Amino acid sequence: MVWNPGQELFGRRYIIERKLGEGGVGITYLAKNQRGELRVIKTLREQILNHPKWIPHQDKLRHDFRDEALRLALCHHPHIVQVENVFNEGNLPCMAMEYIAGEDLGKRITEKGALPEAEALEYIRQIGEALILVHEKGLLHRDLKPSNIMMRAGKPEAVLIDFGLARQFISGAVQQHTQSLTPGYAPPEQYAPIEQRGEYIDVYALAATLYALLTGQLPMPAPARLQNFTLPAPKELNGSVSDRVNEAIMKGMVLNYKLRPQSVQEWLDLLGASPIPPTQPVISLPNTSTSWECVHNILGISGAIALSPKGDILVSAAGYVIHFFSSNTGQLLRTLSGYSGWVHSVAISSDGQILAGGCMDSTTKLWSVTTGQLLRTLSSYSALVHSVAISSDGQILANCNDNAIQLWKVSTGKEILLIQTGHSGRLNSVAISSDGQILASGSDDNTIKLWEVSTGTVLHRVAHRYILKAKSYARRGAIRRTILHNSGKCRKEILTLTGHSSSVNSVAISSDGQILASGSDDKTIKLWSVTTGSEIRTLSGHSSSVNSVAISSDGQILASGSDDKTIKLWSVTTGSEIRTLSGHSSSVNSVAISSDGQILASGSWHTIKLWSVTTGREILTLTGHSSSVNSVAISKDGQILASGSWHGTIKLWSVTTGSEIRTLPDHSDSVSSVAFTPDGCWLAAGGRSGSIKIWRHS
Repeated sequence: MVWNPGQELFGRRYIIERKLGEGGVGITYLAKNQRGELRVIKTLREQILNHPKWIPHQDKLRHDFRDEALRLALCHHPHIVQVENVFNEGNLPCMAMEYIAGEDLGKRITEKGALPEAEALEYIRQIGEALILVHEKGLLHRDLKPSNIMMRAGKPEAVLIDFGLARQFISGAVQQHTQSLTPGYAPPEQYAPIEQRGEYIDVYALAATLYALLTGQLPMPAPARLQNFTLPAPKELNGSVSDRVNEAIMKGMVLNYKLRPQSVQEWLDLLGASPIPPTQPVISLPNTSTSWECVHNILGISGAIALSPKGDILVSAAGYVIHFFSSNTGQLLRTLSGYSGWVHSVAISSDGQILAGGCMDSTTKLWSVTTGQLLRTLSSYSALVHSVAISSDGQILANCNDNAIQLWKVSTGKEILLIQTGHSGRLNSVAISSDGQILASGSDDNTIKLWEVSTGTVLHRVAHRYILKAKSYARRGAIRRTILHNSGKCRKEILTLTGHSSSVNSVAISSDGQILASGSDDKTIKLWSVTTGSEIRTLSGHSSSVNSVAISSDGQILASGSDDKTIKLWSVTTGSEIRTLSGHSSSVNSVAISSDGQILASGSWHTIKLWSVTTGREILTLTGHSSSVNSVAISKDGQILASGSWHGTIKLWSVTTGSEIRTLPDHSDSVSSVAFTPDGCWLAAGGRSGSIKIWRHS
């Protein structure tokens, strides 16, 4: 069966627009979600499921499909396609993914030929960073090729797709993997069902992909090369390929995996840090006597928290684990692991003996609060468990997925009841009354429903004007500002600023608190009145997404960094563009202005540049990071610059000389933000998983 336009899926959450294409076992559709956003729905072809050859393996096909969805969901990265939802439609497993408007690189080189080296290298670096995360999660992609790399329309941004062949691996271990592969991009060891596995498998494919991008030709398949046919070097097919890149490709495609670079990072280093050499490179110096010590390591926690009945233990979800803290001292008591996805909700029974943790991997795990021992795992029918609750007598557990509630007997782990709620929006929360008779469900459709626990019958429906969860966010072109009341129990929204036509990536407030600036994927910056919420003006000029904005301390100049590789300086008063700063070879991720308004810092791929605000002249280029620089900050005295990178390093630099002062160790998470206190004695760094480290200058 092929779904036709207008077909409703998953309780009307998705409506099919059209069929996109089909492969060996899968088929994809373009659909819209309830917010009108385009999504890609991927499922299995019924012809395959019902083929006599595959009927005995139907369960395995569905299981493998679900595994692919969960593998993708584990990998949150700007250059990896993101999964929004996993669900079943009849007997078909489905995943809803972000829709990437654009074309794949395979189509690009087929229609237009080889890419310029600088452009190809930028895409390969982006995909290389994505692969590094994939490998950190213990996965090999195993099907890297130009047609599995999408280009976002209007952006110099590559996205890795199709994890259908991805498999778990243990580096150096002999493992059995399926022999599915793409000739030309698969190394010799991928043809063997049982062989040692390592990152070097994807290194070969990444090098072969760059080979294809620079030559416009399919690389010679490995079996032919093993028969003594010679692989032409890319420089033989395209004389404009540099010697360094030519050598790196050939090293990455060495037939003997033991002689290949053993990691993606090692191979990326062979390509060099930047296709455009910095104008004034600064060599990092050894650490000086200046001392910075990590005084606080705030573990990543989420809004999913629970307090024991006695109030002595605080439990918090933190990514893939659950932390137990002493409520009295703040000491970490225990960490529970074993989940293969993000933990969305936690609850403790009224006797303080059992902890329930609901996860996006479709499981709810029950743990002993006393020992930390896993008691049992409850498997839900859908892939996301948003909320869990335990009745006061400890007998019944409720958990909710997107639109259904399951009731379980805690003592046996058996499902008692499945309630299809009929909510038109996603379920966010469930709660059970103290007598265990009534269950409440709260949803994105702005309603609460009350249910009879014994029968699953709906008793009441309560409509709310606002969605039943409070948080401050900037998405879908809207900026929301919230205030926390003194009671700490209620957040009240003051203003919603709407006007951007796409995601809001960065906001900054002037030092007098009167003006707010916002940068968006719609390529514009908007200035707003903080007092009234009215839009003052829109600044247009960037040709791609605006990633970062900063306002000078005197409120006169606004700086913006963009995916178009430029920084623009604007007059806040008139909205006119003052000048454009060019020199970065990749997207500008972060900008910061010194407190005296004289120096601007910008972070990009591997590099940081310092500029004169007055003249626009590039002063220094700081090199030393091995990955994208996500955030930069300048101390109030203008002497020290801090930078945080995707690979989890924080570096401190002298603004005057550009020399590296120190690399702060042990930030195992991607650093998304850095900030100094006004006195410059403390530095805070926020990680991608929600962790925060605070460093003190001594």
